[in-house]
Amino acid sequence: MKLKTLFILAVSFTLTTSQAYAGLKISCSLFPVYDFTRAITQNLAEVSMILRPGTEPHEFEPSPRDIMTLNDSDVFVFTGRQMEHWADRISGTLSRTRIIDASEGIALVNNDPHIWLDLSLAQKMIRNICEGLCSAAPDNAQTFTHNAEEYCSRLAELDSQFMTLPKDKALVFAGEFSCGYFVRRYGLKYVSAYDGENEPGIKRMAEIMKHIRGNHTRYILSDVPVTRITQSISGQTGAEILTFSTAHNVQDTSRTFLEIMAENLADTARALHD
Repeated sequence: MKLKTLFILAVSFTLTTSQAYAGLKISCSLFPVYDFTRAITQNLAEVSMILRPGTEPHEFEPSPRDIMTLNDSDVFVFTGRQMEHWADRISGTLSRTRIIDASEGIALVNNDPHIWLDLSLAQKMIRNICEGLCSAAPDNAQTFTHNAEEYCSRLAELDSQFMTLPKDKALVFAGEFSCGYFVRRYGLKYVSAYDGENEPGIKRMAEIMKHIRGNHTRYILSDVPVTRITQSISGQTGAEILTFSTAHNVQDTSRTFLEIMAENLADTARALHD
């Protein structure tokens, strides 16, 4: 697997967000749609993210300043009504702001909103955003479409690499589990300590540690920040923690979604091969 080559391709896709601001002001909710939007618009828009880096999206409520920012924006891009309940509530109050629901036409599974972890659905999200932006700024439609398709082609390449991951060994997710679309898309076996975001009880902890020891599992996967439960599982079994970022709560927004998913590929491959 040419992981190193793919990672270089991902890193080389650099972005410029507001160096030559052409008048379109865009607010985005979470990091994935923020990254998709800045990749599509590059230097033709001012793109900002409503949630500050590290903010827990499921507990977020917009402040009066956030509402003012949204009202002052030409476009508001959000992930979907199941992910951002607050966005659904306030969308009717944004009289002059064009609203783009990136999940349009995507059927949720078990009401799980983390659709971007299936890279085929991430491409659908990008095309939804692009369509809305082309309507908002038709003079730039050709450029937006070109940029969107370039990004989608890179995601498609990464998607094909994920498809080659071995299917005979189970991944162990030891942190909060939001990876349903990921494991379904790539046909991966897995066990999870958490039931979604619910911490495991004593019985489940014992089951997970028995699985790790019985299968000589060397690595467990966790989103960041790493929880005390994950640290406990690692400490008691000797399994090393590898990062699998769900990319919805990032600290460093200078990184791209492509970079994050390329790193996820490398760590997932390590967990499955070693």
